[in-house]
Amino acid sequence: MAPNTLLPTLAMLAAVFLWSSATPGSKFALTEIAVAEFVVIRLSLAAAALWLIVLATRTSAHLRHVGWGPLVMGLLEPGLVTFLVSMGLTMTSPVSGSVFWGLTPLIVPILGRVVLGERIEIVVLVAAVIAFCGTLILVWGQRHHGGGSVLGDIFVASGVLAAAVNALLSRRNAQAGANPLVTSSWQLTSACCVAALLLLIMPPGEARATDAGMQSIAVLLYLGLVVSVGVYILSNYAVRHLPVGRMSLLGCLTAPLGAMLSALLLGTQVSTLDIIAVGLVIFAVALPSLVQRQSRGTT
Repeated sequence: MAPNTLLPTLAMLAAVFLWSSATPGSKFALTEIAVAEFVVIRLSLAAAALWLIVLATRTSAHLRHVGWGPLVMGLLEPGLVTFLVSMGLTMTSPVSGSVFWGLTPLIVPILGRVVLGERIEIVVLVAAVIAFCGTLILVWGQRHHGGGSVLGDIFVASGVLAAAVNALLSRRNAQAGANPLVTSSWQLTSACCVAALLLLIMPPGEARATDAGMQSIAVLLYLGLVVSVGVYILSNYAVRHLPVGRMSLLGCLTAPLGAMLSALLLGTQVSTLDIIAVGLVIFAVALPSLVQRQSRGTT
């Protein structure tokens, strides 16, 4: 791997691990907290933490210098994405929720070529197809042992599509030299506005944060202050240096990591078929690096 992409790749892998832990975490917290309230609190915590970091580091964050890009990004992700995925997770298996992110490397490289003019790497597309097959196998397996829901899967898939569009906007914004911390701060602020609007229009649920147990509150704090803050700073940094196709392929690791964490923390059933599917996704993510190393060894 080229030295100039090593640090961005590590940053994206760290973001993927954090995002993977959000799936079982959200599934657990949503048993005691209504979706809209959960999203508002989580995003508000993240936005507040980011602006405190901006103030502490005295980073310039004037909107007239930043532009409207991060605000639009925030409307899509995490605003709309968090709502759709959280709603989906109330109806479907957290494993199914995780693996739908495996669809992004199949979609994003093509969108990146059409919208951004980025070169499509054949090995990345092949890897994306393998990851997609793993996704289908895992969702099929979950459905057969009662862990999935069609409507829940549709919500999660819609969130994935919104995230794919946001990936293109993030890449364009990063190429313009945007500061990852400032971008993340405005992005989360915009997302809070979306979440607050959803809270107003959605009927209040019976489960409220004030009535939730300490474990659910602790998970919510982790998701807001650690996961959301870390994911967007790390990914906004990585996207400046990595093509969207590579970014989305690395994001496929959300599936196996999310499946393992769901099985470990929530006791979600994971069959032999699921393990095979997880192995396919891991192999797909590693394939471009393996091919690159092999080609260097033969030259």
